[in-house]
Amino acid sequence: MTSEAPVPRIPLDYPSARDAIADYLLQVNHGAYRPDRKKVLSVRKTDRTASLRDATSPVRGEAYYFIEGELFPEKEATRLRAGETPRERAEKLLDGIWAQLQVWNAYDFARSTIGMNAP
Repeated sequence: MTSEAPVPRIPLDYPSARDAIADYLLQVNHGAYRPDRKKVLSVRKTDRTASLRDATSPVRGEAYYFIEGELFPEKEATRLRAGETPRERAEKLLDGIWAQLQVWNAYDFARSTIGMNAP
């Protein structure tokens, strides 16, 4: 019987996810409010840091989550409120989906899933 070493569980990096969402909010609220359905939150497998990207072919070792429609399906969820900073809004939005995003990310990088994670 062989036993594999346990795979370390790295939690999703909150500061990088918050900053990526804040960057997105700054972009879509600059001038007039224009949600961008092509923007994704990209999370790297190695250290679970997040960044903002355009939706393109997935990079090996990354999971993508569409910001508009997937992470925040509610209409105008990414609109800044009067006097609200992008960082404040990003924290409020992430607080509402953080547990779900943690589960999605853990599943997307699970060894039992197919695709980029296949042995």
